[in-house]
Amino acid sequence: MNDFVTYEQPLNERMRTFLRLEVLMQRLRAAMEGEETWRTHCALNSLLEIVSLVNRVDVKNDLMLELDRQAANITRLRADEDVDQARLKEIVDRLHVLSHKLHEMSGPLAQHLVRNELLSSIKQRMSIPGGTCDFDLPAYHYWLSRKPDIRLEVLKAWMAPFDQVMEATQLVLGLVRDSAVPTMQCAAQGFFQQTLSLETPTQILRVKLDANQSVYPEISAGKHRFSIRFLRLADIAARATQCEEDIEFELATCAL
Repeated sequence: MNDFVTYEQPLNERMRTFLRLEVLMQRLRAAMEGEETWRTHCALNSLLEIVSLVNRVDVKNDLMLELDRQAANITRLRADEDVDQARLKEIVDRLHVLSHKLHEMSGPLAQHLVRNELLSSIKQRMSIPGGTCDFDLPAYHYWLSRKPDIRLEVLKAWMAPFDQVMEATQLVLGLVRDSAVPTMQCAAQGFFQQTLSLETPTQILRVKLDANQSVYPEISAGKHRFSIRFLRLADIAARATQCEEDIEFELATCAL
């Protein structure tokens, strides 16, 4: 079976934020799977990026709006006899439950970490190359020397308030991704262009490529249309060039 690479392009700021949050949470959880101190350091890096993201954007409000919007859109399918009504009810109920749980969360998402002295000192030093060395942050060096299970418990406590956020984010993105049936397309001489539907605004473009094609897409999108240029990077140190041959790929224009 061939290996494939999927590229996603968000077409609005809300989806862009959700995709970034998803990536950061995946990195954080992956880093927490090992006992090495460098994994703990990587986990803290991702956690601090999440804090920065939720402090800059009202993620909780955006998620509640999107959950309610999707619930309203999906509910309209009840009139369709071909739709699995039991599955539809299950999804709508889950959307409502997550929206309610987010609504019950009081205050900013990262308020439990804003006044954390250790995290504040780490954040200040991370912009400096090698700024978190033990001679710069002895308190951090001491904490990293604690047993792995102690460090893991602290990390779990710090990220606990984000669990509902991550569950909601994964549900929202999953429904958007599943809203489109992928189709095979061909980019003539490495270029493809298509108009977008104005009735149901596209939220995410997904391009799936055979990993053996050795190319990647550069996606540009506006309100009415989008274009894809497929580039080849023959040398990692050189500028990529547009492909001259036809490129077959799988396209999904996700709108919900």
